[in-house]
Formats: sequence, structure tokens, C-alpha cells
Amino acid sequence: MRSRLTALVVALALAAAGLVLAQSAEEKPGARPVLPAALASRLGGDLPEVVWMGLHPTRNDGAWVLLEGQWTLVTGFPADARAEVKKARKRPAETPPVPLPDAGVALHVVSFCSDLSRGCGSVRAKDPI
Repeated sequence: MRSRLTALVVALALAAAGLVLAQSAEEKPGARPVLPAALASRLGGDLPEVVWMGLHPTRNDGAWVLLEGQWTLVTGFPADARAEVKKARKRPAETPPVPLPDAGVALHVVSFCSDLSRGCGSVRAKDPI
């Protein structure tokens, strides 16, 4: 009986440690989340390390994306990408490295890491264009 209890306690401790290690970038304070797959596929292959997006306050079918130092309007998002835009709009707004385009509305700016393995660092860091 005692060995079963010991085994259970060890298993629970290992499971708890695994949950802490598996914490996503979104849950870690100051970490930039990875660009969701639906948005990455719509934006194309060769993305900068940090992807800055200006989101319209009510529309989910597109976004302004900072590419090569200029804001570019990307539209025609499929349903899965629209859902990701809606979710991203709930994140705190950030200050982009270059002025926003005149979109006629106040855009909600967020940033993503295009590839976590490349390590794009903290949200607080200034990112080169």
C-alpha cells in the first residue's frame, strides 16, 4: 500500500513538472507568441523574425502587416485565420517600430514570433525592421 502511494505521489510530481515545462509562449510573461498557423499560411513563406500586425477593431477578414519596413494590407482571410485575428485582438496592444498607416480607424497592434526556434525574444524589446 505504501509503495502505491509513493508511486502516485511521484507520478503527480512528474506530471506537475511537465506542465510547467510545457507552458506555451503566450503564458510566459514578456514572451511573444508564435504566429498561428492559419495566419502564417495566409501571409506566405518568407516572414520576418517578428511579425507585426495592425488589426481593425471590428473586421476579421484582413490585417495590416509590417513587411520590409512598410505596412501592407492583407485581406481575404479564410475562416480559421479570421478566428485567429479575433483571438489576437484580445491581446494587449503594442507599440510598433514604425508609424501605423492611415487606415481610418485606430488599429490594434500585436506582434508574433514567426518561428519560435529562431527565438525572437521579449515583447518589450525594440525590433529592427
